[in-house]
Amino acid sequence: IKSKKLDKDGSSGKAACLAKNFSTRNFSLEMIPERVVYEQSTALLTPEGSYNAIKVVDVTKGEEVNCSGIFDSRTVVVPNDTQTGTILSDAKVEKDNMLSVAVLGLRILLAKSIAFNTLMSIKLFLL
Repeated sequence: IKSKKLDKDGSSGKAACLAKNFSTRNFSLEMIPERVVYEQSTALLTPEGSYNAIKVVDVTKGEEVNCSGIFDSRTVVVPNDTQTGTILSDAKVEKDNMLSVAVLGLRILLAKSIAFNTLMSIKLFLL
C-alpha cells in the first residue's frame, strides 16, 4: 500500500507491505527501497491461529516498491499491484492507549467511591 498523503514538500511518502494469514512464525518481509520506518520484530499471532506481519518504508514520489516474504528458506514475491490508502501512524495507537488508561482511571475512581460510601453507610447504621 502506498500512502496517498505525501510529506510537506510533496516529494516523498510511505509504503507498507502487509502479509496476512500465514502459518509459520519464522517469516520476514523484504522491501525495496530499504529505508525502513517501521518493522515488527516478530509476526503477530491472530485469534484464528495464523500470523500477520507488516513493514513500512519511506518512498519518493514515483519510486517503484517491491515486497517479498521469506519463510522456510523460500522467497515469495508479492505481485506489484500497488494500492493507495491511508497508513495509520503511531499517534492513533497512542490516542487509543490514552483513552484506555483514562477509562481504567475512571473505573478505579468509581470503585473507590462505592467502597467509601459503603463504609460510611455501615458506620451510620452502627452508631
